[in-house]
Amino acid sequence: PFVENFTKSNYNGDNQVWSVAQGSDNAFYFANNHYLLRYNGVRWEKYSLPNKTIIRSVFSDGDKIYSGSYNEFGYWIRKNGTLHYTSLTKGKNFFRGLSINEEIWKIFKHDNKIYFQSFNDLYVLENTTIRKIRIPFQVSYCFLVEDKIYAASVKDGVFLFENNKFTKIEKWNLLENNIIHAIDKANSKMFFFTQKNGVYYEENNTLRAWSHPINELLKKETIITAKAISNNRLVIGTAFQGVYVVNLNDNTYNNISRKNALKNNSILSIGTDKENDLWLGLDNGISHIEINSSYKI
Repeated sequence: PFVENFTKSNYNGDNQVWSVAQGSDNAFYFANNHYLLRYNGVRWEKYSLPNKTIIRSVFSDGDKIYSGSYNEFGYWIRKNGTLHYTSLTKGKNFFRGLSINEEIWKIFKHDNKIYFQSFNDLYVLENTTIRKIRIPFQVSYCFLVEDKIYAASVKDGVFLFENNKFTKIEKWNLLENNIIHAIDKANSKMFFFTQKNGVYYEENNTLRAWSHPINELLKKETIITAKAISNNRLVIGTAFQGVYVVNLNDNTYNNISRKNALKNNSILSIGTDKENDLWLGLDNGISHIEINSSYKI
């Protein structure tokens, strides 16, 4: 597919892009280390936090762009053609004691509440109040799938977060001692993307290793991120071999990497736009992949 690459000389920022989101204004927002980048298809803008910390996550909701960084989260609103930042943590004393060194790696919305996730805590914004919930195990990430919040632990499998409680999902015990970098649903199956042991899926309440031929390849690689971009397509981002786009209808797949299109093989984040095309945050730069275009190179 046609690929448009952006390097730091295009956007005049840092190398890594940790998170991608499209705003309600259709512009794209990127967590780019020390910068929040905004791209409207023509022009790049870059912004820094008041405390100059590294931005790890971005999330769009209405006219707000939420961002998470080191011991800090808040939101940006555009006024008169410029983004302005409001901190939600200033003066709140959230990052004390056991929470002294927290980075906000994930932001998502569930049940009209905005969740900010670090590796130890969940911070829940409801209206104007924020609750802090300690995660009782070492967590990799939380994932929102079909209106349920799943927390993937580093050693103890996957937990469902419901009514302010974490409940272990025993039927997924096969995932214990795996670092899970994505959970998503496609083709009526739940897919689990582990860092080092390939992909698992659940069918008829049974968890098993994915039998797709690509899974043997993925077990030799490191999966960093993955996403179901439609009911029949998965996108899997790796540390060293770029991105795989898998068609679940006919089991074909396409590997897009430095060999053919990308400037960098390490995929840190996957975003989609309103045309369902891909925007990848790389270890060095950004790639826009028009996977739904009728034209190919």
